Amino acid sequence: MIKGSNKYEKIAENIEGIYTLETLADRLKVNPSKAVYVIHRLRKIGSVKTSYGAGKKRLYNISLKNKQKGITYTDKINIASPNSGIMVTSSTPYYIHGRVPSYEEALIYAIKQKDIRHIIASLALFRKISDWSLLYRLAKKENLLLEVVALYETARTVVKKVRKMPKRFLHLAEKYKSDHFNYIIKGFSSTDFKEIENKWKIRVPLNKADLEEYKK
Repeated sequence: MIKGSNKYEKIAENIEGIYTLETLADRLKVNPSKAVYVIHRLRKIGSVKTSYGAGKKRLYNISLKNKQKGITYTDKINIASPNSGIMVTSSTPYYIHGRVPSYEEALIYAIKQKDIRHIIASLALFRKISDWSLLYRLAKKENLLLEVVALYETARTVVKKVRKMPKRFLHLAEKYKSDHFNYIIKGFSSTDFKEIENKWKIRVPLNKADLEEYKK
């Protein structure tokens, strides 16, 4: 029994990532029935977390880190993601114990990663934001108010059902505008979202081609 567990722990270590049933079968070079069995064995050792993507398609997050108790900001970001192509992974996940982090916290975390994949995924979080006062406080504390509003306006162009940001939030953010441009990710700017960039003096590190997954 122990030997068998060790075998599947090794498999989980070697294939860490997010899969559909089909992509897992392809990675393991087995048929779908065998892939289902592998998922079953991996789940028994606590290394699988299941979520749902576009069309309620099951997604399997396979990692030995899943055996740890708690939830990560990455988990929270992926819950909001509409499909697997937008999901993110982290080589150094930060586990939160005793509570579930808010979508507002996850958004600030994603922006602070200064990584293109996290910024793309962060747009989906705006569909889940409900406590704008909390988001304002978190963004102000991290000096990210302009980054938040610039990404919010970007999200409104590509993500369905984004909740409307209160006018007060936008009005307060305007007070922090500077005379020069700042970057969300240093050295990256947009050719498609110039109007947003000019409005908030924030370089948006995305173009429409980066956001094709949101159309699926």
